Amino acid sequence: MPRAINRKDFLRLSGVGLAGAALVGAANCSRSLSGNKVVRFLTTAEETSIQERAAIEIQVDRFEEQHPKYTLEREVIHAGEASTVVNTNEEMQTTLQSEDPPDIISYDTGPGLGGVLAEAGLLLPLEDAYQQRGWDIYEWAKQRATYNGTLYGVPDQVEEIVLFYNKNLVAEVPKTVEELRQISDELKAQGIIPFAFGNQEQWPAGHMFSIGVSNVLGREGLDNILYANGRWDTPEVEEAIYLLFRDFVQSGYYPGGLSALNYDGANALFYTGEAAMNPTGTWLVPEIVQTMQDFEVGFFPFPSIEGSGISPPAGLGAGLFVAKEASNPQGAIDFIDYLLQDSTARLIIEKLNVIPAQPVDSKGLDVPELFREVLEDLSASPEAQSFGYNIDVLAPQNFNELMFTGFQEVLDGTRSPAEQSAALQDAWATAKKQGKIATQ
Repeated sequence: MPRAINRKDFLRLSGVGLAGAALVGAANCSRSLSGNKVVRFLTTAEETSIQERAAIEIQVDRFEEQHPKYTLEREVIHAGEASTVVNTNEEMQTTLQSEDPPDIISYDTGPGLGGVLAEAGLLLPLEDAYQQRGWDIYEWAKQRATYNGTLYGVPDQVEEIVLFYNKNLVAEVPKTVEELRQISDELKAQGIIPFAFGNQEQWPAGHMFSIGVSNVLGREGLDNILYANGRWDTPEVEEAIYLLFRDFVQSGYYPGGLSALNYDGANALFYTGEAAMNPTGTWLVPEIVQTMQDFEVGFFPFPSIEGSGISPPAGLGAGLFVAKEASNPQGAIDFIDYLLQDSTARLIIEKLNVIPAQPVDSKGLDVPELFREVLEDLSASPEAQSFGYNIDVLAPQNFNELMFTGFQEVLDGTRSPAEQSAALQDAWATAKKQGKIATQ
């Protein structure tokens, strides 16, 4: 599905905010004057220029060809300087409360993002549309876009967080942290940065945390916290925090000044061969495929930590939401229906390298080998395998805010792993009392 406005995009938005969205295909506006019904779609530019052109062809040109009564106005937000989750939600709420809100938006699911908009009364419930159109979204994915018992979103991206690696620099995939340390020490001795990790935007540390706790707790342990009475302030969680936010820092495995290094800057270190491994999500595959010319890239899940299982974080990334005050809600639903058609979904997989949250016939798909490997790894659904979770898409807003700011302090050495795990538990307990914890 179209690359959504999600945590990795919004936390990189420029200072102009959502009001600075650029209208793509503005020439189409003239056709709306002739009587066509306009559908306004708010999204972000794709990772690469080739993909952006493909997105316009699929989301605008092809949609209008099949639905000649509509003009699709694709409003694009370009990534830029860092922002925060709070600003993200505030800006989107302002946009949806404006006199002329978009009809449909791509936005991250989860209680801390899509759930905030639903709680503010800014999204249109979509349960009737699901029934009438027969949308075949994975059941587990629909739950991620259900808030207080009401289904508001159409999930459209499945993601996994892994370690991409330069095959010229990393000859063998490590199975344990000890093996990973040995590789990292050898890389350091050659003047190569082991991990391309930057945390200026703060959300990358949230993903690193997800990597660590998914392994040490496993899906069952995380389920116990997320959906039962488990706690974040445990020795296992402290161990994961210490390993990734203290031990690896002190060992020199990350770039210097990582708190001031942004996500794009960290990726650039990987692309130039200055860093050997890149801990990030499968959404980066299209950019890797287009950028990498000098070496082959592979990926592997973070290895076992002191005998733990290997459970890479995976699950739902983003979804499509219809504004409560949309001028053309019917057009928005028709657009979603068009995107979910098997023929459109296959095009999106091929051209945009996005893993959909619905069953799609993958036979004969023409995709890059790296993306095919990711597609096969995730299989039909991350729920079917021993995956962990990307915590920020399941956590409430107050927890995410504490997670992002707190891990920055742990990286800087001003907060201990024990203090951070205790603070996370306090934030979780507060959200639970307020009824803001996601239900399974």
